Amino acid sequence: MRRVRRTGLVLVLLFLVTAVAGGNAGAHPSAPATRPDPVLLVHGFDGSGASWHALVARLRATGYAAADIDAMTYDSHASNVAAGHAVAREVARLLARTRAARVDIVSHSMGAIASRYYLEDLGGAARVGAWASLGGVNGGTIWAYACFAVVSCREMVPTSGLLAHLRGRLPRDTGTRYATWWSPCDEAIVPHRDAELPGARNTETACLGHSALKSDPTVLGQVLAFLRSGPRRSGAPAGGKGS
Repeated sequence: MRRVRRTGLVLVLLFLVTAVAGGNAGAHPSAPATRPDPVLLVHGFDGSGASWHALVARLRATGYAAADIDAMTYDSHASNVAAGHAVAREVARLLARTRAARVDIVSHSMGAIASRYYLEDLGGAARVGAWASLGGVNGGTIWAYACFAVVSCREMVPTSGLLAHLRGRLPRDTGTRYATWWSPCDEAIVPHRDAELPGARNTETACLGHSALKSDPTVLGQVLAFLRSGPRRSGAPAGGKGS
């Protein structure tokens, strides 16, 4: 009889514990999932959105949804001012599609000029959480004299009026984070350190060619860590189904 009573008491206690646990689970729902900001990729001179295949694959492998990655293509022979407006339109589309408040931008080579024009002259910094430049034409390059007949090349020479206009004007009041990566072996950015940008976090890479900056595993890992070191947005998990 005692054994029966003890068994009954144990069953009652188990019932009560289960009920309390269930009630607490309902009273304290889990925190909403967070996801990184969507990423816009801006290519350089004579490039295209397809040139970002290595970084796109890395982003997808680390949990970014396909819909959160936009590798745009623009006319790189036109003025970087026109390209800056193209960046603005692409950011607007990406924000509308993802319902995010901000995007992150990764640029390569001349794409640094177009994206900086968007940040600095078109008010884009308010909509950009992080900006990363890989082998960017931030201080100019003497290589651009080789294609001086093209307007966008004229804007890349060290004495460019557009670069002088942008120099030292990074918006500081929006919380945007800035970083550059430059290579001591970059054949397209000469002098090499002109890929740096005052006020940004500037990183020297290993001896890499200009295009290799977009695919080197170490550089891509550092870029991803930089992008994901910022605030997160609420929403569906980043690895969710994308379009």
